[in-house]
Amino acid sequence: MQYDLQIEDVSPIRRRLVFTVPAEQVNSELDLAYKSLRRRARLPGFRPGKAPRRVLEARFGKQVQSDVGSRLIQQAFSEAARELEDLEIAGQPAVEEQGPIKAGSALTFAIGVDVKPRLELEGYTGLEVEYVAAEVSDADLDATIARVLQGQARIAEVTEDRPVQAGDRVLASVRLEADGEVLADEAGTMVLTEGERYYPGLESLLIGASKGERRTGTVTIGATSQYEHLQGKEVEATVEILSMQALTVPELDDALAEELGYEGGVEGMKAALRMRLQEQADEASRTQARVALLQKLVDANQFDVPQALIDEQLQALIEELRIRKAYAGADPRSIRFSDAEMADLRQRALFAARASVILATVARQEGIEATDQDIDAKIEEIAASRGQNASQIRAYLQREQAFDVLRTRILEEKTLEWLLEHAELKTVSPAEAAAAAEAAAEAAAEAAAEEAAAEET
Repeated sequence: MQYDLQIEDVSPIRRRLVFTVPAEQVNSELDLAYKSLRRRARLPGFRPGKAPRRVLEARFGKQVQSDVGSRLIQQAFSEAARELEDLEIAGQPAVEEQGPIKAGSALTFAIGVDVKPRLELEGYTGLEVEYVAAEVSDADLDATIARVLQGQARIAEVTEDRPVQAGDRVLASVRLEADGEVLADEAGTMVLTEGERYYPGLESLLIGASKGERRTGTVTIGATSQYEHLQGKEVEATVEILSMQALTVPELDDALAEELGYEGGVEGMKAALRMRLQEQADEASRTQARVALLQKLVDANQFDVPQALIDEQLQALIEELRIRKAYAGADPRSIRFSDAEMADLRQRALFAARASVILATVARQEGIEATDQDIDAKIEEIAASRGQNASQIRAYLQREQAFDVLRTRILEEKTLEWLLEHAELKTVSPAEAAAAAEAAAEAAAEAAAEEAAAEET
């Protein structure tokens, strides 16, 4: 397609693309449009395909001009966008000005686009970055071992002579009465002393009772009962303890450690778990260093970013938070975000948008690339973490047209690692980090107070 293009700099993140499509191109498109219309149009007094162009122009001229104008604008902009890859357009283009479509006349129009800012960065190597030293305490190890053992817990019959405790499952006979009416009469039913679904509230009679003991008392059945006729009802309850079950956590010994797949018995298990915890702690510390490094770079390079980039980051953060809330048990359909949450997300989105531009700039200046081998490795990593095979992940990326997104993420990760390798990393103790955070908070509070006082005066 023939066109002339002039690019006007409106701002560092805004361009105005002024197109001029020659009259010959406009005439050609109009001719094609009317030829197509003549074949399809059914007009009184004319055989199909025989209506003169002047009649078609009088009847359909405005619509044809609109269609031809839209087609020429879309085609010209699409071709220009492919040729101007360095422009890095962000967001949707907007037609700001359009001349008339007339035979024998050129078409002029202007399109406004937001673009990613083009930066030239310096001083991004050798930055001093502080992060909290990774430490794994004995308490951390003990807690991890306790979680592992808890995962091996089994429900077993209570054989020792002891009363019912919170957390037990109790097989009991249950009789409930209210106002002379029997509401429940079960010879044997399993009642949970925690999380009971059918007789919540009955645990107050059960806890402390011994096997074979019968108890009677007034209880209020909880509103969460699966029996609607019992919800919130005060009843006279009679229970007899028939048997008890409890969740039994096994004792850690060499045999159990071997059974769990750890070589070297208990000591081998502890060593393996401590190593895993240390690796996790080291990665958490490295993540802290990444965030601190990005914060320094963003603070040192303030610039405007297109709203489309901020919105893109905001949507990603919202989706991430929505998934977290859903995993925590919230109904995805009812998840809403408070004004405070949205304000925080917008600030984080602005930071993320600026950080992405900085990382892209460093990658360009240092010649860092995301190769096909990097993509293959990342796909394998994603597949392993999700328990899928690589072909499934590839199919998903192909279906969602997400390969470019993945390549961008890999490039950002590689660039950030490069920056960390070229930074001066300094570890601090948790106490030093807490003191620094407290000092920063006090300084921020003082600055805010001074700003508020200045506004009042």
